[in-house]
Amino acid sequence: MGVSATTPAPEPLNSTATNTTPSHQNPTEVTESGDSRQVGIYLARQLGSRLNASALATSNEDYEQGRALIGDEYDVLLEQYAAVADETELAEAAEQFNLTREQQLEIIASAEQLNQTAAAYQAAVENGNEEQARALARNIVQNASELNQSTTTLTQQYNALETQTNLDFAAAQDALNTSQQRLARAAGAVASREFTNTNLTVRPARSNLSATEQTTVSGQLTAANGTAITNATIRVGVGADTITTQTDANGMYTAAYQPLVVAPNASTLTATYTPAPASPYLSSTAIANVAIRGQPATSITVTNATTRAGFTDPVHVAGYVTTTAGEARLPAGVPVTLQIAGAQLARTETTANGSFTLHTPLPEQVSAGERELRVGLAADQFILESSTTTIPFSVTSTPTVLTVELDQTEADDQNVSIAGTLTTEGGEPLADRSVQLQFADTPVATVETDATGAYRTTLDRATIPEEARTLTVQFAPTGSSLEASTAEQTLPVSSMSPFGRSTLVGGAVTLLVISGLTLVWWRNGTVWGQLWSRVTGGNSSAQPAATPREGSSTGAPAAAVASASDSTSSDFIERARTTLDAGNPDAAVRFAYAAFRARATPPDADLPETHWEVYDRWEALDRSDSSQVYQLTTAYEQAMFAPESVSTETARTVVEMLPSLAGDSDT
Repeated sequence: MGVSATTPAPEPLNSTATNTTPSHQNPTEVTESGDSRQVGIYLARQLGSRLNASALATSNEDYEQGRALIGDEYDVLLEQYAAVADETELAEAAEQFNLTREQQLEIIASAEQLNQTAAAYQAAVENGNEEQARALARNIVQNASELNQSTTTLTQQYNALETQTNLDFAAAQDALNTSQQRLARAAGAVASREFTNTNLTVRPARSNLSATEQTTVSGQLTAANGTAITNATIRVGVGADTITTQTDANGMYTAAYQPLVVAPNASTLTATYTPAPASPYLSSTAIANVAIRGQPATSITVTNATTRAGFTDPVHVAGYVTTTAGEARLPAGVPVTLQIAGAQLARTETTANGSFTLHTPLPEQVSAGERELRVGLAADQFILESSTTTIPFSVTSTPTVLTVELDQTEADDQNVSIAGTLTTEGGEPLADRSVQLQFADTPVATVETDATGAYRTTLDRATIPEEARTLTVQFAPTGSSLEASTAEQTLPVSSMSPFGRSTLVGGAVTLLVISGLTLVWWRNGTVWGQLWSRVTGGNSSAQPAATPREGSSTGAPAAAVASASDSTSSDFIERARTTLDAGNPDAAVRFAYAAFRARATPPDADLPETHWEVYDRWEALDRSDSSQVYQLTTAYEQAMFAPESVSTETARTVVEMLPSLAGDSDT
């Protein structure tokens, strides 16, 4: 006999007993490693005490107290015990304390439910409601049977816990067994009052059941006194592969049974009678030993199927399964799979009439081209013969759209912020995809897209080759129906511009890429000439190459440059208005800024400028429209780099000021 753990009430955690041995110390106050085992013994006694007290409360039908004793405070003790167990050999005991508690809680719930059902049954009897009384009585019989099984399991848990902890749980087991026996006797009395036992027989025409033809199965259902039970439903079959039949006026039944969805080594034929809730009879079962012979062939017929789909498009296949053996019923519960290129897309089971429906989105990991959908009967574990059928299927490729934006704040001269999105052509975000960043065909980083298809990273400018000017971002999937895509941006690596700002070309600074059009700036040089004169103090020797002028033997004629600028600016003004009317304020602002830049950048400007450098140059000329340029530049920066879109009102204001801003800049 082990150490007793049967104290009526648990010892408090902060016990102040005068015994100074570690087994009586508060475990939260024991810090020396040598005390770990003694703390474990102390906590085990506390846990055992609560289990015993809970069992006694349950036996006395105090279910609330029974639950409370192994509730929150038990959890605290168990957590402390588990922490100590990690340092000792008590880990298995900690798990066993938890398993025992969970099983005991299940028994408490079952016993309480059984008592409540018994009270409802008694009320139905007193009110003369026979049908309700029988239905409740059947629940009592069923619940009592389940409680008996649970009590047996709990006894096994307690035995294991006694072995691991050397604690004595005899009191708990005796209390729970007494409670269970009391409830079982009550359930037996209810069953005797309300129900009549039944006898069921089953006789197959032969012991070797054929899977390729039907076998006659017969039997009889009677009450305990031999009275035939008529119009009762009998279920006959092997395992879950069953059919139903009815008893006649003599309680006899006959069924033609052919095993289909059964294991090849199945050996038991079962007949079962399950009465209705209000029936005066108890259920009964009969079995016969059999063997299964033969293997019926199967065929799959597809009645409807998708023949063409792309990434995430729905793929639908419907049909039915039949056997070729005799007049066999259509098999139910047979697994059916849908595959493409060796990969399983979906799985289901046939219904009672042998039909099936498979529905799944087409995954990315199927490359574009002509393929086959393969529908198969996954009947390896059954006596049925497997079969497959194929359907021609076209996988269409899905274009993708990759964007990239560059930005660098004035406060950070060393890093380049890179961001963009990856979507399908239809705008569906592509999450958890890898995009590769490279300069001059040299990979520098790989970034994953987030749930919205966006990606963002920062590169140290010192790691970028000095001669590198073009950032290329690539999405290049393999074994996928998604098409590859590429985006580029130009990035000069010179550290500072003549105007004191860090030079970074991003978005639409030197190269503006809109709707696939790359625009290279040609400008009238008057404004640039004025600005250069101010910066250099009028030193003509410091000025860059001369601005091409009318009549010059080199460069584009001034009239031609102005004409090209006017045409380009007008085109972008019109596109800004169109996109604004279409409800895209960000794009409208970008086109508006492109129209302005078409007239603002000098033709001989070989140094690229950011949008704020352009504004600085413009403001340095003391132009009257500088405030409007500032408003346009601010809106452009938000449209290009901010997570929030430009408001429609702001975009409309910017577009309406374009005719003056994008006009002749020589004044």
